[in-house]
Amino acid sequence: MASYPKKDQVNSEYEQLKSDLRAGTPKGAYVFYGEERYLLEDAVKKLRDMIPAETAEFNHHRMDGKSFSPDAFAEAVDALPVFAERTLIEVNDTDFGKMGDQIRHGIAQTLRDVPEYACVVFICPEGMSPEWKANSAKEISALVKKVDFQKLGDQKLISWTARRLAAVGKKMTREAAERFVMMTGGLMTNMVTELEKLIAYSAGDTIDTRDVEMLVTPVADVKTWRFTDAVMKRQADLAFEMMGELLRMPDMDAYSVIYALAGTARQLMIARVCAQKRVTVKEFMALAGVRSEYPAKNLMNAARGVTLAQCVEAVRLTNETLLRLNSTNEDETGAAKELTARVLLALGVSA
Repeated sequence: MASYPKKDQVNSEYEQLKSDLRAGTPKGAYVFYGEERYLLEDAVKKLRDMIPAETAEFNHHRMDGKSFSPDAFAEAVDALPVFAERTLIEVNDTDFGKMGDQIRHGIAQTLRDVPEYACVVFICPEGMSPEWKANSAKEISALVKKVDFQKLGDQKLISWTARRLAAVGKKMTREAAERFVMMTGGLMTNMVTELEKLIAYSAGDTIDTRDVEMLVTPVADVKTWRFTDAVMKRQADLAFEMMGELLRMPDMDAYSVIYALAGTARQLMIARVCAQKRVTVKEFMALAGVRSEYPAKNLMNAARGVTLAQCVEAVRLTNETLLRLNSTNEDETGAAKELTARVLLALGVSA
């Protein structure tokens, strides 16, 4: 499963925004972007809530980045609040990279003099970060507070889950919580929906790993992880079953399956070395690029059951297959099945 190091690091821009919102003193202009849309939408809602509902028609100015007008934007920013203390100018679907220089210069000119009572928020589309390459875009960049709504770290997500469960008289085991975070991709929008299912349908007051496995719908990356995890654990029947499921997915192909297996084989090799050197799980995650603790622990456990020579052979086989596919017209599906079998044998599955 493709993944990257993830620690519970401080997102200073987001923390400052939270502080400003709590104090009711938002800054003049923001750009919101990032993959954690749950937190982004919550911040936008808090900004909207600062405008009294009965005056929103006059003080909450909504715009669409696709049909943006610098003149209309300037007029909205300069408009005095009506029966309220402040105004909000919300610009959705903002893509600064696609705007012309004239439009960007117009935005920058307006942002240089945002009244104290006004708050401007540009919201980038999901999956897009603001682009500041053009000089006119750099002008805007210097005039706004940029807030990247990043995924929270595992520990924060586990704590957040525990608080929501405690509010309804339930709790979750540590292992189940780690599994839950991984299966939902660590995105709070997914977690909210899946947590509702767990609360409604899990028996008893304690949610365990079995409940998570039965009730939570995994994100696509998790299905890939289930395949590679089964291979690393030398569970041949499960590995081929999961590979079959992956190959039936419309957005998945055999090459992606092989590439995922190659990446995990390298991680297993690193885990084997880390196990010998008594490296901690956190240190291994940073070294191997594993995002969540649950798969990291699984890799460390699997590594203890194989030798370094077996891990090296598994990496060699995956690299060999990728090189061959990149230079020939070999059938990718057949290559994926053959590689899976050869890696399983290399790791010690009996023929």
